[in-house]
Amino acid sequence: MMQIHVKLYASLRRHRPELAIGQSFECAAPDDITVGHLIDGVLRLPNAEVAIVLVNGVHSERERPLSDGDQIALWPPIAGGADGN
Repeated sequence: MMQIHVKLYASLRRHRPELAIGQSFECAAPDDITVGHLIDGVLRLPNAEVAIVLVNGVHSERERPLSDGDQIALWPPIAGGADGN
């Protein structure tokens, strides 16, 4: 088993209401885990609610394998911005 550090942002924070804004939490994960398995199997977050994943500050895909001590940041889909008109 390895330890992964996770931060949830925006509406994802409701899955860990005991955490302060910006506070990370540690979770134990199998040695051969990927980002997707962490989200679905360990954290049990609804797949459609996670749109942006950073691993150690770098945008990552769900197939990326994780390593002990990795820092994971998760964001939901974000709307807004200029409409192009």
